[in-house]
Amino acid sequence: MAPTALSYFEDTYKLVDQAKVLQVIDSSSPPDPALAPLFSKHSAALVLDHTLFYPQGGGQPTDIGTVVSSPSGTVFNVRHVGSHKGTVYHLGSFADQQPFDSSAGTLKVQMNVDEPTRLANARCHSGGHVIFSVVKSSGWPMVEKKGHHFADGAYVEFEGIMPEEVSKEVFQKTIDDVVSADMPVSVYTEDDGQDDGSPRRFVQVGGFEKNACGGTHVRSTRELGRVVIKKIARRKGHNVTKISYAIEPREAGE
Repeated sequence: MAPTALSYFEDTYKLVDQAKVLQVIDSSSPPDPALAPLFSKHSAALVLDHTLFYPQGGGQPTDIGTVVSSPSGTVFNVRHVGSHKGTVYHLGSFADQQPFDSSAGTLKVQMNVDEPTRLANARCHSGGHVIFSVVKSSGWPMVEKKGHHFADGAYVEFEGIMPEEVSKEVFQKTIDDVVSADMPVSVYTEDDGQDDGSPRRFVQVGGFEKNACGGTHVRSTRELGRVVIKKIARRKGHNVTKISYAIEPREAGE
């Protein structure tokens, strides 16, 4: 099967689109044993010719929503989206327990991505990139290691130790300045010689250094609200700095 086309790459804010159903898979028969733990939590999975739904991974949680058949109106509730070997699986259940009745590739459906979830995830992910960008531009001996852009416990982690003189309050002020400057968050691809020949996708905050990323993002830093630094943990024994953060609404007048 050809890889699923990732339409969410093109526009974070596009939440509704048409697609074709390629497969309807009962959860008891995953196409690969590696998918069994994920499939066991849901009653069925859909494979579409392309998708607006972000599959959980890269430090970002899954999109949720619905897939509705036309013209019958049968609803499939998407509760988790995962990707395996290039195929995106939309996992969940049929609202009326009646599956789609059509031959693969002929049933047209409408994808509906849940807007509050999509935008919350995009804000959290972009907020992490603001932190990455500020740290990378600082000249401190820190290299990005990983990011966890989930609302309940978001953090970014770096190899290297942030200087002691950079307090949480000082770092917060720098982050606030970037967010309030309403810098554009640009997403684009470049042909940079990946092993499979495909282009690499990048995210860039304002004029900061770009980062490779496959997630969804807001258009500008002001859309974030506030990126609140919760804690800066310097783990000198492991040569790691972990910066915990949260996304909060902007205060009135800001």
